[in-house]
Amino acid sequence: MRTTFNQITELLRGQDDIVILTHKRPDGDTLGSAAALCRGLRQLGKTAHLWPNPDLTPRFEALTEGLWAKEDTKAAYVCAVDIADRALLPQNAAERFADIDMAIDHHPSFKDYGTVGYCRPEAAGCGEIIYDLLMALGCTLDKPMADAVYTAIATDTGCFCFSNTTAYTHTVAAACMAAGADAANINYVNFRLKTRARVALEGHIYSDMQMVRGGRGSAVLLTRDYIEGLQASDDDCDNLASLLTQIDGVEIGALLTEVKTRDAFKVSMRGRGHDVSAVCGKFGGGGHAGAAGCTLTGMDGAAALAAIIQALEEELDA
Repeated sequence: MRTTFNQITELLRGQDDIVILTHKRPDGDTLGSAAALCRGLRQLGKTAHLWPNPDLTPRFEALTEGLWAKEDTKAAYVCAVDIADRALLPQNAAERFADIDMAIDHHPSFKDYGTVGYCRPEAAGCGEIIYDLLMALGCTLDKPMADAVYTAIATDTGCFCFSNTTAYTHTVAAACMAAGADAANINYVNFRLKTRARVALEGHIYSDMQMVRGGRGSAVLLTRDYIEGLQASDDDCDNLASLLTQIDGVEIGALLTEVKTRDAFKVSMRGRGHDVSAVCGKFGGGGHAGAAGCTLTGMDGAAALAAIIQALEEELDA
């Protein structure tokens, strides 16, 4: 049931033994939002934990250190953050929690699956909502909370370069910096630091991509064999899709990455002037107008790439 910001504030104020869920293949927004909320609730004297996420990568370990629940952790109240659809829960969370008490999200594709749900599609990242929630609860923004919120909004805006960035996004970022957030290091780690495997992946994308409709679209496939041949980590593969729309003239870019089980392809799509959430929606996915994703199953790499190229052509021709 969709509810208001004031209502979720009061609901959380009255709860304890809270477990916070993050989505599978967690990014900076879901982890930063969860970490900030968890720390804020603890500051208020509440018992709060993050439910273990098996897809956590080394880049975000420090951000969430000391916040993870144990298997016997009580969960009187379950809150999901930055999760548009219950289908995006990690398997260990989906199996443990049949019901979600509260879902907080900012995706236009939010499915309103919680007992109560709050969604603010105009927010650049879920981190903006969590910042407002912390302030409404009377929390004092300390450095760990500030680092978490800053990470959430910086990563979901491409270091404030994506079109979802607003004046309020910068206001929240400024508040985090004033509270001690290490913005320079967060930006360096998430947007500039590259391993040799990452550099090789970027080179492969630029050399192997297929151009669509005279260069207005671009699509590329990353096979699991290639990724493993480089010994590339999940962090190395993060946000590679954004490279495609950095090419002059490209309006839509799509990266297909073969998953570890080799039975599906994760599609990450970026767009300028096109609603790629609608494009991904044709395959059961969703997200934002400028950044969305979906998963293709039941086909090999060539067929998956062909299906995405056809979808790009249809969007560019519309």
